[in-house]
Amino acid sequence: MRRGLLVFLLISLFIVAILSAKLIAKTNSPEFCAKCHVMEEQYVTLMKGGVHNSLKCVDCHLPNDSKVKFYLWKGIDGTKDVVHFYSGSVPERIVISAHGKQTIQENCIRCHDGMVSRINVSDRKCWDCHKRISHKLAGFRETM
Repeated sequence: MRRGLLVFLLISLFIVAILSAKLIAKTNSPEFCAKCHVMEEQYVTLMKGGVHNSLKCVDCHLPNDSKVKFYLWKGIDGTKDVVHFYSGSVPERIVISAHGKQTIQENCIRCHDGMVSRINVSDRKCWDCHKRISHKLAGFRETM
């Protein structure tokens, strides 16, 4: 009996580990983020409108300097998003939090460290100059 229970637990743990890796990979994809209808525009501007279209949402919006911080904030932000989505309380206009702004700034600097090494980025945000980096402004430029 004990042996059967041990085998069952080991098999269950193995299945959970496999599913967890697949679940994490799936939830890291921009397509997963776009499933929430209010994120459709952000997805389109990421995929079609700029130099960052090879990135995933998590590359900019989650801390990438440590796996612990990445998964901690993935859990926090993901839980908040799920609660908003399933409670019907998703705001019409999504506004990034102060923590989100700090995370994006740190990720910009991490990726573009060589370019920004001579700039004082502590007193200004990257998007102060690079205005078209925001999802709202990153779409195709219209020509007349």
